[in-house]
Amino acid sequence: MKRILSILIIATGLFGCGIPDSKISNQQVLNKLDHLIEVSDYFKLKETYGHNLNQLSETDKLYYGALIYNVFNQAEKSNQTIGELLEKHSATLSDSMRNELYKTKLLNHVNLYEYAEAANASEFIQNNFAALNDSSKLENLQNEIKIWRALSDVPKQEIIKTADAIIPMTRDKVGLFNIDVSFGDSTKNLLFDTGANFSVMVRSLAKKLNLEITEADFYVTAATGLRVKSDIAIAPELSIGGITFKNVFFLVLDDKDLSFPQIDYYINGAIGFPVIEAMDEIRVSKDNQIFVPKEPVEYSYNNFALDGLMPIIAAEYKGDTLRFNFDTGASTTSLYPQFYKDYKSPIENTYEKEKFTAGSGGGILEFEGFVIDNLKLKVADSETSIDSVRLHIENIGGEENNFHGNFGQDYIKQFDEMIISFKYASVTFN
Repeated sequence: MKRILSILIIATGLFGCGIPDSKISNQQVLNKLDHLIEVSDYFKLKETYGHNLNQLSETDKLYYGALIYNVFNQAEKSNQTIGELLEKHSATLSDSMRNELYKTKLLNHVNLYEYAEAANASEFIQNNFAALNDSSKLENLQNEIKIWRALSDVPKQEIIKTADAIIPMTRDKVGLFNIDVSFGDSTKNLLFDTGANFSVMVRSLAKKLNLEITEADFYVTAATGLRVKSDIAIAPELSIGGITFKNVFFLVLDDKDLSFPQIDYYINGAIGFPVIEAMDEIRVSKDNQIFVPKEPVEYSYNNFALDGLMPIIAAEYKGDTLRFNFDTGASTTSLYPQFYKDYKSPIENTYEKEKFTAGSGGGILEFEGFVIDNLKLKVADSETSIDSVRLHIENIGGEENNFHGNFGQDYIKQFDEMIISFKYASVTFN
């Protein structure tokens, strides 16, 4: 009964009359904003939106503002804006706008650790806007809702940070950063990976730590495009460098799905974005330690955003702003087909096609592409070149990707310090 009432309340807010909007937006501006959203160019989206506010109706100001707040990691403000929009301007919203708003609302609830609300939003999208989402998106919603339902009774993740903290890191045999994570009296070594949408753990470790494993039948798509089954486990409390986290959830994968026997490499798991983001700001130094200030510094680079649950970073290349997945767990930078599309002629005139392999949880696959040298990128006030960057000319897993590549440690390690401000959507290198 409570569930039915909640859905009725949502429906009332969604389809209520609202207040008519007297101002009409400039159609050319709307077309530009919609195109930038379609190609996931959130950095230009924010800039274009800010420059054209006076050409937008109140409805469109709130609509695009809600989407921008979401991608620049202001989930609470995004949901407040969505609430105002649905309450005051529902009459001027198209079905496609409502669909996007509820998908944004879903992501906001996930980023706020409000999993029961995320499940409700996902179910509402599937029940009311199925015709507006292609089969792939619906399949993702149907897959992910298994997690939100399994977590619906779990309290929100909490962080207790009473002072500045220092977290030592070590590099493993393939050069990835690992940190010590304490679960009560047991301390384990896990990857520190901003590119992991969620924290991950192998099944054998979850059992050793006596964590309760809940079957979710959720499927994860690895970087190779292979799908592997996952369940979930909740760590009631864990500690990293003296910072305490409560109610942290892990995806639980079979040990073989985080193993690379070809190179004798095995992973216990990874601390992912939801835990790392909660720190507000991290400063990763060249001497392999992370400094977490109790009070974050305010930055204004606005070059860090979220695409769904994936961190992304803006990097300048030959005067253009490129979009990269931001994966500190990647030892090297790689380039995607979008880069090939944008710079096809100079690439083909300079380089020969090669074959190379790529590996992740789930296996190793072979690809055809190019190896680019002297790739000069600028992030905020920093600039450097990286060599031997692999360029994929076909989408991994067959899914189209609007990003230019994946940002790796071959850029990061050339600087003494990397600062990531999750609170102020900024990344810089010193």
